[in-house]
Amino acid sequence: MKQPHITFKWCEFIMILILCQCACSTAFYHSSSQLLWRTSLGSSKNNMDIEKLMSKHDPILLFASRLLPQTVAADASALYAWCRRLDEITDNPNNRNVTQIQDDLDDWQYRFEKLWNGEPVDDMDAALYECVQRQGGALTKDLFHDMLAGMRSDNVACRRIQNMDELELYAYQVAGTVGLMLLPLLEADIEMAREPAIALGKAIQLINILRDATPDAQLFRIYIPKDLMKANSVTEEDVLALRTSTGYRATVKHVADRANDLLSEAEAGRSTLPGLGPLFIQIIIELYREYLDRLEKLEFNNLIKGKSRVRISTSRKLTATARALGTILSEE
Repeated sequence: MKQPHITFKWCEFIMILILCQCACSTAFYHSSSQLLWRTSLGSSKNNMDIEKLMSKHDPILLFASRLLPQTVAADASALYAWCRRLDEITDNPNNRNVTQIQDDLDDWQYRFEKLWNGEPVDDMDAALYECVQRQGGALTKDLFHDMLAGMRSDNVACRRIQNMDELELYAYQVAGTVGLMLLPLLEADIEMAREPAIALGKAIQLINILRDATPDAQLFRIYIPKDLMKANSVTEEDVLALRTSTGYRATVKHVADRANDLLSEAEAGRSTLPGLGPLFIQIIIELYREYLDRLEKLEFNNLIKGKSRVRISTSRKLTATARALGTILSEE
């Protein structure tokens, strides 16, 4: 069953953040002998398997990982491989049967429990086990369980959300968890950075949901909370038929306003990251603000017949990046 906005784009984005952040930090704090270009993540079988996975799906990440110290690259890549393979279970276009996906998720849960107990099923699971051991308790089991719970909640024929609390829980499960997984690799103060990381993940997922409302509706999925729809006299039939109204636009605005508040929370906490982390976080924030600005220009009508999703242009992305850089430089 196709998951149109499942959060792996967010996962890839934050993986690029960790790779760039670590590379920059390494460049500042390590000698040139420690920065020698590597032709691989390492010679072990698990690293070679992850390389093949990254080469197939995300070669730019494989390229960037070779700039990192070997242990950092191995840990970031192990987390990537686990998230990527979980995503493939739910996002496989050849696997559209709810029961089969549930069985596959059950198997993935079983594999994770074995991995956590030191009995990895394959080499890529072994890489994650080694990553967890190296982090010395900073990577907690509940983060992986929470992500799996979010994926399970999506595995239904007609996805619905009851209220904003449920929507934010889902956003945390499938996006906030990714940021928390990566905080140890960023060498951040986890206690200080935890809430901003969660806020950023939730904001990105809420905006992805608003951006992808049309393809979601085409798959009989409505992530706009039912209680908000009811309060604004919006029916499920309206959404599935891509019929907009004043009430529907008010509902979308409500979710967009919450996403904007979460972006502001993340922005206020960006200084909890070391090195160039604040800059990369600000770039992400400004890019997603562009989506909110685009929605506002559309008068919060994200049900657009004949179009797949709300988009922003390359020029707007470049403007957002420049704005982020200006914001950080002005605070120096």
